[in-house]
Amino acid sequence: MNLSQYVRCLKQLWLLVLLATVVGALAGIASTLVVPKSYESQSQVFVNVANPRSVTDLQMGEQFAVARAGSYAKVATTNSVLQPVVDRLHLEDTPEELAAKNVVVTNEPNTAMITITATGDSAQQAANLAQATAESLVSVSRGLETVPQSQDGLQPANVKLNVVQRAAVPEKAAGPSAAVNTALGALVGLVVGLLLVLWRGRPAAERRTSHRADAATTRAHEHVADDEL
Repeated sequence: MNLSQYVRCLKQLWLLVLLATVVGALAGIASTLVVPKSYESQSQVFVNVANPRSVTDLQMGEQFAVARAGSYAKVATTNSVLQPVVDRLHLEDTPEELAAKNVVVTNEPNTAMITITATGDSAQQAANLAQATAESLVSVSRGLETVPQSQDGLQPANVKLNVVQRAAVPEKAAGPSAAVNTALGALVGLVVGLLLVLWRGRPAAERRTSHRADAATTRAHEHVADDEL
């Protein structure tokens, strides 16, 4: 089928394309209603070096803090950080499940800022999870950033983590998106409709040839089956 033939068929079968598009859009809307909503909340932790003694110390401290931030972004999804979160919030998930499905920790390159994004079935759950993870990370860091000063005790190292943005309760769900699902469903329906037009518009002779070939193949299979019997 050439382009002019296809356009002619499209004019004749435009209602089919429209119907397929509408059905696809409705399927997208239905999927939005069926899939449970999810919510996202973020908290941020800043890594800094306290009490620099000079400008040189300050510059070196900033570089050290940036390097430490990358390391702590990985620490944030370990059991040592997430197990206290599970215990505090009385969650049924394991730390491994939280790290795989609900908690994402990132550190933008060349910054000392750590962003914790938590996903939950409710807005409050997402906020609680993000905030608890941030606070647990800060708590764990205190144990990691201690060095023995003398036999009399321990002195905290200069690196400190602080929660600079508390997790807020999101006002809207992060997903699923009704607009995206509807548009995607309509697009799929449109493609299906255009393919149906292409199939329906094939020349009759071509369809007959196809049917004859199918029939011949079927007879051949029947003969083979008879011979085997």
